[in-house]
Amino acid sequence: MLARAMQVHRLCDPPRWAAPAMVGLGLLSAALEGAGLYLFIPLAQVLGAQAGGGRLTEAFLHLLAPVPRPWWAPVVVAGLCASIIAKNLVGFVSNYLARKLDGKVAHRLRVRVFEQTLASCVDYRAANRVTDVVSTLTNNTWKLSHALSLVYRLLVCGAAVVVFLALLSAISVKLTAIAILMLGASALLVQRLSRRAQAAGKVVVEENRQFGLRMWESVGALQLIRSFGRETYETRRFSEVSDRMRRRLLALDLLWGIPGPATEICGALLIGALILAGIQAGAGLGPLAAFLAVLYRLQGPTRDFLQCKIALEGLAGAIDDVDDFLARTQTPYLVSGAKRPEPLRRALEFRGVAFRYEPEEALALEGLDLAIPAGRTTAVVGRSGAGKSTLMSLIFRFRDPTAGEVLADGVPLRELDLAAWRARLSLMAQEPQLFHDTVAANIGYGRLDASPDDIRRAAEVAGAHEFIATLPQGYDTVLGDRGSRLSGGQRQRIALARTILKDPDILLLDEPTNSLDPETEQAFQAALQTFSQGRTVIVIAHRLSTVQTADHVVVLEDGRLAEAGSPAELLARPGRFARLHGLQTQGPGEREVA
Repeated sequence: MLARAMQVHRLCDPPRWAAPAMVGLGLLSAALEGAGLYLFIPLAQVLGAQAGGGRLTEAFLHLLAPVPRPWWAPVVVAGLCASIIAKNLVGFVSNYLARKLDGKVAHRLRVRVFEQTLASCVDYRAANRVTDVVSTLTNNTWKLSHALSLVYRLLVCGAAVVVFLALLSAISVKLTAIAILMLGASALLVQRLSRRAQAAGKVVVEENRQFGLRMWESVGALQLIRSFGRETYETRRFSEVSDRMRRRLLALDLLWGIPGPATEICGALLIGALILAGIQAGAGLGPLAAFLAVLYRLQGPTRDFLQCKIALEGLAGAIDDVDDFLARTQTPYLVSGAKRPEPLRRALEFRGVAFRYEPEEALALEGLDLAIPAGRTTAVVGRSGAGKSTLMSLIFRFRDPTAGEVLADGVPLRELDLAAWRARLSLMAQEPQLFHDTVAANIGYGRLDASPDDIRRAAEVAGAHEFIATLPQGYDTVLGDRGSRLSGGQRQRIALARTILKDPDILLLDEPTNSLDPETEQAFQAALQTFSQGRTVIVIAHRLSTVQTADHVVVLEDGRLAEAGSPAELLARPGRFARLHGLQTQGPGEREVA
């Protein structure tokens, strides 16, 4: 339990004041409650009950000596009421701080998970479903902040138990020894339940992932489900996953609920045994009543302690999930350099570059020596898996090479300020990423300080202004999820307007016209060519039309440079590019180069 508590504290990283404040308030609350319960002994004696209670009671009665005898009972009652009021005030402050701390920790943890997801050079989604990331971010971070509350609650309950045991010992050592033995027996029972709760909690985390995956995939594939008439099939699959989740949570709730009744039953048996033992020992009515009252109140923190322990073990799966996520996305970070990048004048160079995604995987790029000239259009050609996307990723510095260097005008990218370097680049893909936001917001994403006039001018250059003007609210029209209200060509023009607004020096294209009809493609290419004049353009080429308009062609094969040169030069050789060209010109229409 101590190791789990330290893990939670490390992940949540609460403020330094949190633990001392929470434990201090818990101790103060327990001490005030104990004082109030102990006052029953002098109150009983003042009212004429049998004497007893030890030296502490005698000392208290000595303090009352200056007070007139008729006022003793009112003074003791007033002290009892004051201790109850103070105890509840302290409890209110403690509960407020706990809730505030819980919210702040959960917020900071969510931001940390989100930030590392964005900033890490490790593509976590490559080895994990996107629903795993969403589950960690939206669900398990909350559970981890709750786990921190449980840790503090454990400390507070433990402190309260210590205070009450000390108070019980002050009343009767013999009766306290009997109480400790019986409480220890119930603690052993809870220890066994804790192990089962830990295993059940990990199963619940996995079931929650499956539930999220089923929900995410079903909502994202509505058109496919309806086209194949699989509504009943998908409903049945969702129902099965949901029912499994329900049963797992029920089992975990049952484990969490057992300590309460078990502790109460043991407490009732204990009180009965102590009454008999107290009568045989000749304890006075006042001390025995106070002892039983303190013991009864001791059941509360004891029960809470045991329930919190089981709950904390039940959250082990969520805690380990967040810990694993943060560890995997934290290392290694891409370290930014200090140099400000200048506009590209000569070339982007790859010198002996090799790259692999995972240590056990084959190299995606190997021994790559390549120069991409500035101010010209370079087409990158190759089969699927040849390394084209990896090349783009290294240029953007989403990742760093495993070996070798990528340089801009002779300066390694590692030495350049990362944000400033990426600000000079822009990427357009086959499927443009649009947000569920307005047209203006999607275009303005290219430059956050852009004015409405800037956004409109960029849309005009991209050939998007005419169709935007026909939308219901024009530039204020919300596009829907991933721009679902627009056609493919319209989405590409919005993306081009966003790129134009950013005004990059280097433009990277993953054949953005591949899914467009010929007429839309022609209009889009015209806008793109106007914008790309004088810029460095690197395009992953799938069509001959793209390759033929390029100044420079790079052919990759199995992560290596197969050949490079102008289209005319490569066609004159009996190489890989000439064979690909022959394949596309043999049949009707255009086929893919890669």
